[in-house]
Amino acid sequence: MRRFPSSVAPAIALAAVLSVVPLPVAALGPPETMVASRALGTVDGTGAPVDPDFSVDYLGVSWQSGPLPWVRFRADDGTWGSWSRVHQDEIPTVAGRTWSALVPAGDADAYQVRGRNAAVETVAINTTDGPRSLRWDEPQARASHLTQPALVTRAGWGANESLRCKADGTPKFSWTFYPTKKLIVHHTVTANADPDPASTVRAIYQYHVQSRGFIDIAYNFLVDANGTIYKGRYSGPNGTCHQDTTTGENANGRGVTGAHTGGWNSGTMGIAVLGNYEDVPLSEATRVALVEHLAWESERHLLDPLATSTFTNPAGGGSKTAPNISGHRDWSATACPGVNLYAVLPTIRQEAAARTGSIGPLDTKAPRISRIRSADVTRRRARIRWRTSEPATGQVRYWVPGRKRRLTAPTTSLQRPQEFVLRGLRPGGEYRFVVISRDAAGNAAKGRRASFRTRG
Repeated sequence: MRRFPSSVAPAIALAAVLSVVPLPVAALGPPETMVASRALGTVDGTGAPVDPDFSVDYLGVSWQSGPLPWVRFRADDGTWGSWSRVHQDEIPTVAGRTWSALVPAGDADAYQVRGRNAAVETVAINTTDGPRSLRWDEPQARASHLTQPALVTRAGWGANESLRCKADGTPKFSWTFYPTKKLIVHHTVTANADPDPASTVRAIYQYHVQSRGFIDIAYNFLVDANGTIYKGRYSGPNGTCHQDTTTGENANGRGVTGAHTGGWNSGTMGIAVLGNYEDVPLSEATRVALVEHLAWESERHLLDPLATSTFTNPAGGGSKTAPNISGHRDWSATACPGVNLYAVLPTIRQEAAARTGSIGPLDTKAPRISRIRSADVTRRRARIRWRTSEPATGQVRYWVPGRKRRLTAPTTSLQRPQEFVLRGLRPGGEYRFVVISRDAAGNAAKGRRASFRTRG
């Protein structure tokens, strides 16, 4: 059965009072987040139904070993939905435990887990039916040549600051600030066409802090399919709980360190798009919001949106060459931010550069291609290798003379050494091929024509 807190009715009455009392900075806050964690132990087949004391909006699953498990949900009429396999969370896994992305549960009455997994734990989250309280709006960001795009503050989306702070009003942890040198785009692998994005942000926050063990939500900012931007990680002074800055920076203009890209969090800003962009395209509203936010960040921190440069982690010391505006997959082995979102990053960089004006020289030069060669040629496959003068994507056009030419999909990250394995070739075939690479600004280059023969 669905269960609703008794505090909802008083909250509605309070909303009616607020509608006639002139309190321009006060508003009725979002529902309090309700959470129910459960240790399921070893799941070998189908686990027993779990019925929390509230309707389930989102479910998170973690496990010690085994493949991706499956989950299903029971509606309040007693019918079970179909099984669906969980997606792995795009935030890197640590300490040997694997975490799912949050699974939308659709106001479910109960859930089940199926799989072959050890040490399974679940967390059910409801961000829509809890009690509501007053909140106070926060001041807007400082203006610059490009003003910060409008956003929903932490108070606006209902961040429960008691997750970060003790009962005496002091924070449980401290945080660090560094000059922002890279802007990294993510997706959250949550539901697309989300009817209540703010509740999803609250669920991600709860999941990151209570289940994943982060000190706060991992991302610096988030954006939904409607183009609404949400302030992510708290960036007020250390020792405070309710003095957030909407810029994500301290008084010296240094950005707060998030937890969005393992090993590369210090000195980078992470903005996550709500949803999964492996199968669906980015909405126009989201694309525009990303452009506006990334342009504002670029100008503020003197970053050329079209440039690629070597970044050195100011905390850990590691170095990596990546675009100033990059995708998560440019930094680690992940599908994030999804093939469809990653594919439009060159356009987003160009549009951000158009808004900022000239921060650095316009990149109109295509990468240079060298060291083109084939290797490991067998009857039905061949490995194509080449190198580019700057990080770029790669793809191969190949054909047998007189037959249809084929073009591979581009590689999924920007890199200098390039490699592509062609499969399904004809034995004893004489193949021609041309390699193609595009840099972060979208400039394309083609290599010289080369050839190889498969074994007969």
